[in-house]
Amino acid sequence: MEDRSNIELNLIFDALIESPYMAYVIVDKDGYITRMNQTYLDILELKKEEVISKHILEVTPQSKLPEVLKTGKIDKADIWPIMGRDTIVTRLPIIKNDEIVGAIGQSLFLEMSSVQILLKKLQETFNTMSDALVQSPHMIYVIVNKEGYITFMNQTYLDMLDKRIEDVIGKHVNEITPKSRLPEVIETGQIHEVDLWEVNGQDTIITRAPIVRDGEIVGAIGQSLFLDMSGAKLLVNRLQEMEKELYLYKEEVRQIYKAKWYFNDLIGQSLEFSLVKSIAHQLSITTSTLLITGESGTGKELFAQAIHNASNREHCPFVRINCAALPESLLESELFGYEEGAFSGAKKGGKPGKFELAKGGTIFLDEIGDMPLNMQTKMLTVLQERVIERVGGTRLIPINVRVIAATNRDLEDLVKQQLFREDLYYRLNVVRLSIPPLRKRMEDIPLLINVLIKRINGTLGSDIKGISDPALDLLKKYSWPGNVRELENLLERAANLACFNGDEILLAEHFPSLNHINQPTKKKPADYNLNKAIEDLEKDMIIETLLTTNNNKAQAAQLMGLNKSVLYRKLKKYQLMDFHIE
Repeated sequence: MEDRSNIELNLIFDALIESPYMAYVIVDKDGYITRMNQTYLDILELKKEEVISKHILEVTPQSKLPEVLKTGKIDKADIWPIMGRDTIVTRLPIIKNDEIVGAIGQSLFLEMSSVQILLKKLQETFNTMSDALVQSPHMIYVIVNKEGYITFMNQTYLDMLDKRIEDVIGKHVNEITPKSRLPEVIETGQIHEVDLWEVNGQDTIITRAPIVRDGEIVGAIGQSLFLDMSGAKLLVNRLQEMEKELYLYKEEVRQIYKAKWYFNDLIGQSLEFSLVKSIAHQLSITTSTLLITGESGTGKELFAQAIHNASNREHCPFVRINCAALPESLLESELFGYEEGAFSGAKKGGKPGKFELAKGGTIFLDEIGDMPLNMQTKMLTVLQERVIERVGGTRLIPINVRVIAATNRDLEDLVKQQLFREDLYYRLNVVRLSIPPLRKRMEDIPLLINVLIKRINGTLGSDIKGISDPALDLLKKYSWPGNVRELENLLERAANLACFNGDEILLAEHFPSLNHINQPTKKKPADYNLNKAIEDLEKDMIIETLLTTNNNKAQAAQLMGLNKSVLYRKLKKYQLMDFHIE
């Protein structure tokens, strides 16, 4: 007949072997591995036959298990990195007949988003090769069957309860410990939050979990992490310090990758714009991938930021990447990150990509239509599987981000030209938002001008009061191929010219590039003075070039194809030597 303790050990093994939260390894007295669970094997990316009978230091060179074998002391709970993942690890000797016959290392994986993680899904693993660990004086546990009747209790727990094994076996757990929640675990099948549990006046931390065999709950186990609460308190203090550091890091990331635009910042009352804005409001409550289309300068990113800020992801990062601005080799590492040694110049420890930095928030893929085809294939996999893999890495990293893509190109036409993957297009085009060009909402121009002038005054330190009717009429007649962005740029140039001339109102003459719009149909003879017209044009060109180069005269001369000395003569001629930008 099989020994009872071996039967119960097998139950423990069945309960814990499938846990994705725990990793453990057991070594014999010489430090050679006798058992490693699948979770640990997966993390190390090794097969069982590659580790069994190997020395622990050959598999994990920094292991402290040999030290435990040598000293026989329980290693205090520690923070231990395994393949870049932080874990809580405990190490203890396996003792049989007062002799150290091996050691066990066991860990709980942390996401470190809250100290409360310490108090969730905490499970201990036990040695299945002998009953030495069952009788460990440093932990307690009890096993019940599916009806809640005790089938095993280790001696440490018996001693604490001042009971004998025959006093508890076959008794209902609530008869021995009236407040036990193991029956609840059997009923719900859930792993319980770890509790502070008092046994005869001694505090311990207890976790409870169902025992599952062939998909059916056959019992439950209650087990302790600490009997000495000083170790628990030290660990919690350490986790709290780490949590503070992590919070500061997360806050720094959030501030760097923060969306600043809100729906109130999207100016316009035209019917078409108001409709698009209303649709965008509704899209902020969904998590579906969103494709924003529109001409350059229409405000696609502003809409993306406003949608993010109106969603339940507003307190998480908004991360933008321009798919057209980086070569393919850099784009992949920027999006997905890279591992240490992935390529020449890779940072020590690797680097997270934009998808990882956007965790819980939104990633904005601007100019998606210009993404290289090879990267489009990888992006399709990310959107379908919701996982990424760093450059040079082998571990799949789950992602929790909302993807908003934008383009000013006709993706349907690019698909026809085989320049854009059709399957990626359909994956991106789950929900679509088309931003109207400025020429289709010309009635919004006065509103936009008022808001933009205030913004420009804040940037330049100027005090422009408004715009004249002739200048406004000029702007309303323009077709605006660059949309709102072009309007803002022209207003800023005009504001600089107005400040230079001492004007507080923007006049038509402050928009020299648009003066051709209001050319009179019939000119007076005086207007046919060619030299005067050429000089006016030359002066306007010099002023606009200086504005473009931020008053860098050497650069302005180069742009106009002039020798620097020639430019200075013209500046003197047109009384622009003292020209400066406010």
